[in-house]
Amino acid sequence: MKRFLSYLCLSACICGSFSCASAVDSGRNTALDGVDLQKMTDDMAMQIAGDAEVQSAVARDGKLRIVVQPVENQMTAEVLPRGPAEAFTGRVRSLLSKHAAQRYTWVMNRDAFYNLRKQELDFELGPEPESVQPEYALVAIFRSLTNEDRKRRKSAYLCTYELTNLQSREILWTGRYEVSKVAVKGFLD
Repeated sequence: MKRFLSYLCLSACICGSFSCASAVDSGRNTALDGVDLQKMTDDMAMQIAGDAEVQSAVARDGKLRIVVQPVENQMTAEVLPRGPAEAFTGRVRSLLSKHAAQRYTWVMNRDAFYNLRKQELDFELGPEPESVQPEYALVAIFRSLTNEDRKRRKSAYLCTYELTNLQSREILWTGRYEVSKVAVKGFLD
């Protein structure tokens, strides 16, 4: 019995550290999830495509050459691995490519291009990166505030996206996604 209680205490400590209660049992997980990915990127793509200044730039200059930068993680306690971070900007690019292909040319990120070129030495990758210069950069910055006490954890997220002219440094368009999430702690937390 003593050994069982010792195991139970250890399990409670481990579960408290990693929040092992399910999202349904504990109210809700506070991390950004697939629902946020879909809502956020649908909204950002619609905002970019519908923005009067972006449409004016396309009418004036033709297709906008855009490079997508990796998401900048400025969140307080959350880790956003590279793969999931790239999903947030990659899906915006994909939606715009699908629904407004005539307005945008997507230029591969220079670092990703060099990495691909290193891996595929026998494969012709096209012109040197310096010969194809993007005019704009799509950048996303994720920030969060987290408050936790004995009974719950509350996280508020502000995810901003900017389409910036790389020559003039002017921001052509900016959008944001805000969400607040609360998780009630479970019995063993």
